[in-house]
Amino acid sequence: MDRVLYISFPEGWEQQDPKATGLLVRKGLYGFKQSARLWWLDVVAKLSALDFTHSDADWGIFVRIEPDGSRTIVFVYVDDFLIAGKTQKIIDSVRNGLKASYKMTDIGAVSSVLGVKIQKLDHGYALSQGHYIDTVLERFGMTDCRPESTPIAVGTKLVPEGVFLKGDKIGYYQALIGSLMWLYLCTRLDFAFGVSALSRFCSAPTEEHLKYALRMLRYAKATRDFALVLAPVKVDGEPELVGYSDADWAGNVEDRKSQSGYVFKLYGATVSWGSLRQQCVSLSSVESEYVALTEAAKDAIWLRTAVLAYDQVSPDTVSILLNGDNQGSLALAQNPGWHRRTKHIGLRYHFIRWQVEEGALKLEYIGTSDQLADIFTKATPAHVLVKHRTSLGLIDLHTNGTPRAG
Repeated sequence: MDRVLYISFPEGWEQQDPKATGLLVRKGLYGFKQSARLWWLDVVAKLSALDFTHSDADWGIFVRIEPDGSRTIVFVYVDDFLIAGKTQKIIDSVRNGLKASYKMTDIGAVSSVLGVKIQKLDHGYALSQGHYIDTVLERFGMTDCRPESTPIAVGTKLVPEGVFLKGDKIGYYQALIGSLMWLYLCTRLDFAFGVSALSRFCSAPTEEHLKYALRMLRYAKATRDFALVLAPVKVDGEPELVGYSDADWAGNVEDRKSQSGYVFKLYGATVSWGSLRQQCVSLSSVESEYVALTEAAKDAIWLRTAVLAYDQVSPDTVSILLNGDNQGSLALAQNPGWHRRTKHIGLRYHFIRWQVEEGALKLEYIGTSDQLADIFTKATPAHVLVKHRTSLGLIDLHTNGTPRAG
């Protein structure tokens, strides 16, 4: 313990000192507010003794540089450890080092992490959550539901009005959104817009909101066997990070705020995505796209730092390409200047200008039909959704033919 803490005598304790009123805690116990931090400090100390340092991008990632220049990585989630190294010998040495400090169970080569199935392919890995979807369908009584081809119907307008849910139905809705959120965060980028939009109503959901959330669950059933395929290929001369940024101007009918969406590929493998409502009201589509570029740039800078954990380069050498489909917003970011139509834009949204000026990233124009971030900003027709999710590596392995395991 890093502080003086006392507890009451537990039931059945034979008190030897009649003047004593409690017991002094010598070690952290589950249930204490300090327990999580004490565990973290202990993990850091043990991994530091094995020459690991935590990544600046994520303190749950620990990296060690081997004599040959390769990297050994330990991913920590509470008390679960995932070790990645160049050789099995290196992995075994790290595992044995941790076993010297902790009582551990070795489950061998990774096959699943936090409900995500990991399948090794000839050319990469496939991440899927089919089993998790099954448990969610059963939990919410939707095992025999009718499948849907899209998560949200085109033209759906979500408003904070209608017949409000009461009692247990509110908790039912909140739990359902939380379950869908886990899919969106881990592998199912096609859930991004729907989850982002519906999660805003968790405090006061209506019957309509529940209907739309259940539709997303029916879509989950229809796409149960989908997997996010990661098959990175490093090509000389090509940017390591390629992103797409888009916005739906004034798409929120309640407050007329816009929806930002972005997605990034690292060496061609989709690694990060997001859909979020903008915090300001934009006066034009150019302005909303400009704000979206800044949101995407923030994620790009974080990803650039994260690359250090996996590749043998410094952050400054990682090239970033960010694609947008609005000429006006790209011109505004690359040719800064104050004038009547843009001088009101908040200072924080000019972050993209600074990044472009510093050479941290490059902006390019692409046509709307090639804008992969489109599905993160609004409900799209089925053919658009299928095209973009496939381009991002989210495919049905059974329909497309399951690649041979490596």
